[in-house]
Amino acid sequence: MATTEARVVHTDLRKGSIGLAGVLMQSIAQISPTLGIFYTIGFATSQAGVSAPLTYLAAFLVCSTIAVPITGLARHLPSAGGFYTYISHGIGPRWGFITGWLYAVMVTVVPAALAAFTGAVLHDELSAKYGIGVPWWVYALAILVVCFACAYRGIVISIRFLVVMTIFEIAVGLGLSLTGVFNPGPGGVNLDGFNPSYIGAGSGFFLAIVLSIFAFTGFESAAAVGEESRDPKRLVPQAIGGSLALIGLFYVVCAWGLQIGWGTDNLAALADSPTAPAFVLADRLWHGGSLIILIALVNSGLGVCIACTTSATRTIFGMARTGALPDRLARVSESHGTPVAAVYLASIVAIVITVLVGLPLGPYNLFNMLGTTGTFVYIPIFILANIAAFLFFRRKHPEEFKILPFVVCPLISTAALLTIGYKSIVPLPDPPVAFAPFIALTYLLFGVAVLFGRNLRPGKRGWMANAGELPDVN
Repeated sequence: MATTEARVVHTDLRKGSIGLAGVLMQSIAQISPTLGIFYTIGFATSQAGVSAPLTYLAAFLVCSTIAVPITGLARHLPSAGGFYTYISHGIGPRWGFITGWLYAVMVTVVPAALAAFTGAVLHDELSAKYGIGVPWWVYALAILVVCFACAYRGIVISIRFLVVMTIFEIAVGLGLSLTGVFNPGPGGVNLDGFNPSYIGAGSGFFLAIVLSIFAFTGFESAAAVGEESRDPKRLVPQAIGGSLALIGLFYVVCAWGLQIGWGTDNLAALADSPTAPAFVLADRLWHGGSLIILIALVNSGLGVCIACTTSATRTIFGMARTGALPDRLARVSESHGTPVAAVYLASIVAIVITVLVGLPLGPYNLFNMLGTTGTFVYIPIFILANIAAFLFFRRKHPEEFKILPFVVCPLISTAALLTIGYKSIVPLPDPPVAFAPFIALTYLLFGVAVLFGRNLRPGKRGWMANAGELPDVN
């Protein structure tokens, strides 16, 4: 007969280590703002033309409807387990396990994709402009080693890295965009990008919104470091909302500035540019300053890898602590206060994927395939969070239940998320990106197999009583 008396709900993570700035930077770094704007502005312009800045504004508003119910849950349920804890409380431990599993797997493999992509950008730029022919996978492995070192040494080290890197990349992005405004291309400085009359019927404006939404994902990762913050019930909701607001403003300003700098009379060339427009603009506006853009992009890639590793290890730790995953994965380093077993697991998986999948497939194919897979994983996670928030506040906190945050916002975001899923597979893209929904399904099937093969066996169900328990964060 399963018992739970021997399990004490506690956290061995280092409480009170970081404040609002640290929690905020965790979310912003996982969003990866510089990569987000520099590598989506071309597509957004190809679909929406001069109205591209408005697509980022609209995407921000949609993401805000996703964030509202998550913020409500974070205010009541501070836990490194994040979605695992939220869904366990709102819907039940079985759904909580599946959601936590999907999120943990996704943020474990994302560093492999981002490290490969960043390594490939480094290789291409350095070999073409400076004759430095180091293979992409060497850069990628170096990035993953740095991620491991930061994750192993503790949250304070990781956050310090993220603060410096995130401030730098945002400064570069804003600097290039504002330089474009003061040195405009053909068409001069104008506000056409914010004029709704330029949104043409069938222009692709709404498709650009749909695909820009996922340039904001990562805001939810503040929950992963909540237990290590000074006041998680207050700081995590503030970081979720603050990161969305700051990056929404960043994207809108940068999209406008990049288009003005390029020239609004020549946006077709921006949309068709074989090189990321930021590199082209930096060489023109900063007189060969594309190296600064490269450093910012590497910065952004490394930052998102560190942030994702932090999210992965805390989610794994939060699940293992309750018995939903093997107890050894909840082991914490006494000297650094980090979930060391989860750190080793996440780092090894990322390195193996980079080498065994990235080498034969190619770094850009790996990035596109796993990035699209992340889309299909995020969709059910966010929808389940919507359902969990509705049920949690309706049943357990009826005095706080309100129609706008827990009915209207979830309905809007669910409709948007289902539209994203549809647009991502109709028409089905070419391989290997076409494999993405099937990879996401594989993640799910493995999770279901673990749930039924390990966690629901007779004598193994004690974790279900612990799934919703919260650590002492006071």
